[in-house]
Amino acid sequence: MTRKRQLNYITFAALMVTTVLGYQTLWGLLFMFWTIPNFYSGHALLLTDVTREEDPILFWLIQLAWVALGLSMIAIDFLPQTF
Repeated sequence: MTRKRQLNYITFAALMVTTVLGYQTLWGLLFMFWTIPNFYSGHALLLTDVTREEDPILFWLIQLAWVALGLSMIAIDFLPQTF
């Protein structure tokens, strides 16, 4: 098994375990991880590929939503009294 595949299996297992335990931080970090490369590539995946060139409004809405979701999921674990 390649190193990349191992990382995917480990990440998936960690996401499932933390979800069962009620922690959202890993999902938040994953949303942030997905967003960063999109800023550079100009491509986001919703149900289909959305490009910054063809549909800039939807592209930026997706990016803002992923950042907001990522930050809120991280905040839920670290600031539970505010949510």
